[in-house]
Amino acid sequence: MPLPFHYLVLCLVVLTTTACASKTLSQLEGVAKTGGQYTETLKKVNSFALDHSLEFTADLLPELPREHDTLQAQTEVMRKRAQMLSELASYLDTQARYFAELEALAKGDTSAGTSRSLKKLVEALNKSPDLGGITRVSKEAMAGLAGHVADWKHSAEVKAVLIRDADTVSQALLLNQLSLEEQIQWVTRREALARQVEYREKVEKPFVDDKKLSETWKKAWIADIKRPPTIALLEQARQVSLIMQQAWLDVLRGQGGFEHMRASLDQIASNLQAATQP
Repeated sequence: MPLPFHYLVLCLVVLTTTACASKTLSQLEGVAKTGGQYTETLKKVNSFALDHSLEFTADLLPELPREHDTLQAQTEVMRKRAQMLSELASYLDTQARYFAELEALAKGDTSAGTSRSLKKLVEALNKSPDLGGITRVSKEAMAGLAGHVADWKHSAEVKAVLIRDADTVSQALLLNQLSLEEQIQWVTRREALARQVEYREKVEKPFVDDKKLSETWKKAWIADIKRPPTIALLEQARQVSLIMQQAWLDVLRGQGGFEHMRASLDQIASNLQAATQP
């Protein structure tokens, strides 16, 4: 006996809703792993940039006037830099914890503990660290990502959280990008003087004064021509941060996911390892 038409429609709706829920879960599955890898990568890149900055600043100091004020000023600048990046690392950890709780919610953990944790974490993300004059973009200036949360693509619990947190998380991801851009400018500007001094002492002077140039001179000359690895790594991390912002928007829409980012993150990890090898 054929089923009534309205019954068939009902079955179709149930199947579609189930498929959407399954699809949404697959889109949000892995957000904790990818978000954790993303934030940990940015922390490592920032730490590498700080270590490199300390190295070239230490190399530059002997070439500056040997006065108490000189040492104090340079030391204070680097202390502030280290403190800023430490605060940024903590902020990135908060983002990773948020993504972990969001994935738990998407997998069906609707407990009060998960809800409270998500609320506390998004409140913490609203309190961004002082990043050396980088202005936090106001919600009014954002694209209003909450409006992109798709109906029928998320469970009621996930949808409510995404609507509440969409703009805040987007601001946090944008702040990651802006901090990397500031890092690129800062390192480029400060490294330029150090590289000038290094070129003069390790490349130019030996070339003019020494009859026979050593392998050390050759390496110094090649290193001066090559692009500094710190800048390249920071720019790679910036590109990944842009991809992460798009991935967040896609997930709000119920499209795509985060898995495609992992290849880029793995590449940065490989480049970091190569840059830190002696």
